[in-house]
Amino acid sequence: MKVCKFGGTSMANGEQIKKVCSIISSDPERRVVVVSAPGKRFDSDIKVTDLLISCASKYLANDDYKTVLDEITGRYTGIAKELGLGQQIITDIENNLNTRISLPFDSPEKFMDRMKAAGEDNSARLIACYMKSLGLNAQYLNPKDAGLFLSDEYGNARVLPQSFKNLARIRDMDGIIIFPGFFGYSLSGEVVTFPRGGSDITGSILAAALEVDVYENFTDVDSVFVASPKIVKNPKPISVLTYREMRELSYAGFSVLHEETLEPVFQRGVPVNIRNTNNPSSHGTVITPTRELIDCPVAGIAGDKGFCSININKYMMNREIGFGRKVLQILEEEFVPFEHMPSGIDDISIIIRKKYLDNEKKSNIMERIAKELKVDSVSLEYDLGLVMVVGEGMKRTVGILSRITKALSENSINIRMVNQGSSEVSIMFGISEDDVERSIKCIYNEFFA
Repeated sequence: MKVCKFGGTSMANGEQIKKVCSIISSDPERRVVVVSAPGKRFDSDIKVTDLLISCASKYLANDDYKTVLDEITGRYTGIAKELGLGQQIITDIENNLNTRISLPFDSPEKFMDRMKAAGEDNSARLIACYMKSLGLNAQYLNPKDAGLFLSDEYGNARVLPQSFKNLARIRDMDGIIIFPGFFGYSLSGEVVTFPRGGSDITGSILAAALEVDVYENFTDVDSVFVASPKIVKNPKPISVLTYREMRELSYAGFSVLHEETLEPVFQRGVPVNIRNTNNPSSHGTVITPTRELIDCPVAGIAGDKGFCSININKYMMNREIGFGRKVLQILEEEFVPFEHMPSGIDDISIIIRKKYLDNEKKSNIMERIAKELKVDSVSLEYDLGLVMVVGEGMKRTVGILSRITKALSENSINIRMVNQGSSEVSIMFGISEDDVERSIKCIYNEFFA
């Protein structure tokens, strides 16, 4: 038994959906199918999820939302007509959208999640309808009916443990199950979404719950590459990665999988196969618990922007019991997550994503650290980028760090921070945002050119 997930580019139009259905029907083991909302048809196009967010925002602002709503229904209408489907499915989707926008709500967050979820939900209804029209035994399954229950963290939900037992019952259902990605339900019955890109997470949860042979994640690339093709020309493909390697790369900017995807399948040991909807004959990239370390010690290089660093200095900090805990407690009380915390004997740097640090939180945190911890200095450094070099083989290879720093030095790239975990699977470098792409290129050339 397989769970397969198809991303937004695979749902973008009727032609792509025909490819999807051909892939599903070609293997009887593909019993559970998770779908995303329709993505871009061309570079300047707008994803349906972004249209839904715009529509909901306009509604909340008492602005004219109907034009955007008509555009959304138009997207589904166009796809339905390309697939030769009748008016009934179009009417059903229109009714679904109108119901979502007209139902009462008690918070903007709840309303926004309800609207965002419409993209995946109606994709699943459309796919199920089309597959039935082909004579296939397919059925749409709502996450609530399936028992996919999430925490009530709107836009950032996590799966609740009881969901896995609930979802296991899908094994006993007949035919092909078409399941919408990205959302589930709180225990109180409200629609709750994962972070953007969360359809990957839905697929992973189902794969873990059903303990399938493989979780196939279909996207628009033949495989995972050592570095982003947008940065490095014709980068080397990767045939096999470990969960740990993929987790590190996803965190650092690889867009193939959402960074939270792997946790459920990791717990159950389910392999993940990244494949291309447009080239299904390609074997893609397999993600497994372990792999044979016969290649280059570096498996992949990724980078991300949008970080800042709170730099704290206090003489004899290392002798002050509980100092680190007090710093983190301030962040917790201000509801700000941190990414990394490299330290010296008298210094701590706390790396935070800028999106979590608005002006009010920034002011509160800096003031509290200065006043409550009586530090010698505290400063905030913006425009920080992170580059991650990942590979299970690095811990068995001498001189990796030397080669990386030499490559960066020869390209006049200043290293502002270095951090390496105890697993030695990755080394992270803090650099200027402006140097992220250059850093990836020169590190790639050092190990793969």
